[in-house]
Amino acid sequence: MYKLTLLLALATFTFLAAPNTTTAQNTPRVYIMMKGGKLSEMVNGKKQDVKQDIILVNGTTIHPDGSIDDRDGHKRQLQEGEYMTMDGRIRKLKDMGGSGTKPASGQ
Repeated sequence: MYKLTLLLALATFTFLAAPNTTTAQNTPRVYIMMKGGKLSEMVNGKKQDVKQDIILVNGTTIHPDGSIDDRDGHKRQLQEGEYMTMDGRIRKLKDMGGSGTKPASGQ
């Protein structure tokens, strides 16, 4: 009985410790992108046009025209082919899932 319990505990630990490989590699589930001259919000694969300001967790505000005001007062414009994660990092759509991030303030 002890061996069975030990085996069950080991199997459970192994299962829980295994990395989650069911999601796409580093692809954010929620982000805001500029594509075709339109600002859209992607939420779990569903695209919606942005019609009102969105305030991100880091205090950055992104407006429906793609203009961005970060919490420090810096202004910039989300360019065609860029996307912003909900923590304010701006990346290129072509690099989706890759590295190379920069904060909204350009720091």
